[in-house]
Amino acid sequence: MMASENSIPTRNMYDPRNKLIVAIDFGTTYSGVAYAFANVPKPDVASIRDWPGLEGFLQLKVPTVICYGDSSTNKTTWGAQKHKGDVVQGLKLLLDPDQPWPLYLPESTAKTDLKRLGKPAVEVAADFLSAIYKHAMKKIESSVPADFLMICQKEFVLTVPAVWSDKAKDTTLKAAKQAGIHPVVLVKEPEAAAMYTLHMMKDMALSVGDAFVICDAGGGTVDLTSYEITQLTPRLELRELVPGKGGMAGSLGLNKRFEQAVKELVGEDQYFTLCKTIAFQKAVQQFDRSVKTAFRGGMDEEYCVNFPMENLKDDPANDLTSNCWNMKGSDVKKIFDPLITDIQRLVNEQVNLVTVKRLSGAHPNVEQIKAIFLVGGFGSSEYLKGCLVQDHPTIQVIQPHEAWAAIARGAVLSQLPQQVLIVSNQATRHYGVISSHPFIATRDSGQVKTWDSAQGVDTVELMTWYIYQGDDLKCEQVIKFPFYRSFPEATFSAHSLTFTDNLIQSESKIAPIHPSPSATKVNCVLTADLTSVDRAQFKKTVGADGLPYINVHYHLVITVKTAMMKFSIEVNGKEMGTVNASYD
Repeated sequence: MMASENSIPTRNMYDPRNKLIVAIDFGTTYSGVAYAFANVPKPDVASIRDWPGLEGFLQLKVPTVICYGDSSTNKTTWGAQKHKGDVVQGLKLLLDPDQPWPLYLPESTAKTDLKRLGKPAVEVAADFLSAIYKHAMKKIESSVPADFLMICQKEFVLTVPAVWSDKAKDTTLKAAKQAGIHPVVLVKEPEAAAMYTLHMMKDMALSVGDAFVICDAGGGTVDLTSYEITQLTPRLELRELVPGKGGMAGSLGLNKRFEQAVKELVGEDQYFTLCKTIAFQKAVQQFDRSVKTAFRGGMDEEYCVNFPMENLKDDPANDLTSNCWNMKGSDVKKIFDPLITDIQRLVNEQVNLVTVKRLSGAHPNVEQIKAIFLVGGFGSSEYLKGCLVQDHPTIQVIQPHEAWAAIARGAVLSQLPQQVLIVSNQATRHYGVISSHPFIATRDSGQVKTWDSAQGVDTVELMTWYIYQGDDLKCEQVIKFPFYRSFPEATFSAHSLTFTDNLIQSESKIAPIHPSPSATKVNCVLTADLTSVDRAQFKKTVGADGLPYINVHYHLVITVKTAMMKFSIEVNGKEMGTVNASYD
């Protein structure tokens, strides 16, 4: 059961085992919050709809912007509040600065904004997250007795794009920690959307084996994932079919391309002054809220975008008169099409991958994909939907009811395993370690050799892969990476038992044999500390050089979580010592 908007617990819920789950959909352009009280038979998932600056207007989301005031005030404002000073937009994208930026988009101004502020991206993100978190908790407090909320355990969920790097996810967790949000877990945005959408539709002629493609088209990113239903009752269970894909084709790009179109329309000189005015802000707002949401793709459509109180030169040939640009359907289509083409490509790739995967598994409905679900703000575009319908006439394209809130609500459901569960995900890249192996001429020609005195042989560095791209990773699956180190006994000390290993990743289709700058990169640096381990756990041997050595054998243990990996260390099958992962 979903969404009675004020889920007030009854008296029999006064139990210290009760939990409040709060999910924050931290979006590029808009952010939202949903919550539920767990440990009840049918938890209701509610959305925060009342926001500062939007009093009297119930909204599922609030703009992801923050302002630190102007020279006359240091007051910080956020969301839909009135801002005195320049606002920082698109700050979420700076948490993953290595994400490829499409050529059809003008450069983001967020880096310039941060340089002006003198604050790192993680700190600005933390300031926004702190504001939305505190507001959400205040609204939840107003809907339940205060003493009940006080005894409730609280768990928080943050959503992240599926295409984000592990480093970006770690940075997001750091921002949440700075914001005072704890304990917190991450969930991938399209995964959350899938859980909410299919949970809402599980009584609507769905069957075990049905496959779905989720297109989460948001403000900054577009993520594509696909799932198959493995169980309907007593709870809905899904498995990811193929690795997710995505890119920077979100609707913020439409606004950027609109601004570029205005620059081309009025010319460099006029634009230099215009872009700093309230009139320009109003025009961008009008395009954002009215034009791009209404556009259906028709060439006969017309939209009047106003630049009030300006003195722009009339250009009747390009439909600019009296400070009003009469945008034709062709003008809007020109803004949309590069992003639409990118999304079509991503959807086509995902559909083809799913078809091939089901064909290789001899699935009885190999060619049938039940539906493509469009979620996220950009996912509500009728023009985008129409283009996908044309591309895939045999697959139903569905825009679920209140799809804008699907991610936040699905993130809450991710922590309610009695309702819905993702049983497995697909690895999006290869993960492994570099290890030394005896040199083999036919395999290692051209590689740098190193003499190993303990073994008495030449060695080379090889990749040892433990997770391959496309591997089916079960929820909470444990994967162990064996490591081995040999230390001369004469120099062995406690200091020897603190060492670092690099977790290596590759996004090549075929996992490379040798590490190289072009095919492999460091995912994170793992610092293992075994100084607290009893020395009796380590073996003494005599090396090929006749000298005594201390051999340290241990396993790096990775536990698969929804969007991140948890690391630990085992010696002789028992968890010992500590391990720290650094993505910096």
